[in-house]
Amino acid sequence: MKPEKLSSLYNLACLNAHQLIDELYENCHTADGDPIYLPEFIKSQKQSYVARIRQELDLMQSAAEEQNEE
Repeated sequence: MKPEKLSSLYNLACLNAHQLIDELYENCHTADGDPIYLPEFIKSQKQSYVARIRQELDLMQSAAEEQNEE
């Protein structure tokens, strides 16, 4: 893999992770902009987004491992 491709994959994963963080922030607020304070709701949102962000980080790790094998 060319360095530019590896960098592009890192960029994609980071952009996706940033987008997920933005979504999490929005999901923790009502349509009126008030923060949601239900601990169970926040916990479920956190767990869901942590799993999704880990997928993006795993993409970076897999790309690095693939590059290392070449």
